[in-house]
Amino acid sequence: MSDAKILSKADPNGRFWDEDLIYHVLNHKFRRSLLLCLARGGPRPASQLGGIKLGSTIKQLVEMIEAGLVVKSPNPKDGRQPIYGLVPAVPVVKTETGVVIDFGFCVVRL
Repeated sequence: MSDAKILSKADPNGRFWDEDLIYHVLNHKFRRSLLLCLARGGPRPASQLGGIKLGSTIKQLVEMIEAGLVVKSPNPKDGRQPIYGLVPAVPVVKTETGVVIDFGFCVVRL
């Protein structure tokens, strides 16, 4: 048996996620709240995501971009403030009991 570390696992749809990066994002309370906000409300500028300081919000969004959960796009309305949204591959499912994200190795109930 090999001692090599498995870096990623597939979600139920066969997509691969880096476990360490996902757990790093979920380990931070504010990043979890950003994930919830984006899962429920869709893409929007950082200023509309509810942080005390815009710089702190952007810093956490960058961590989420690096983990492959968030994408930054130009704002089609004004072109000044970029918008942040969940990567389309993030498996967000709305159920009777709420919103669920199933990474395959971890299920997040929002």
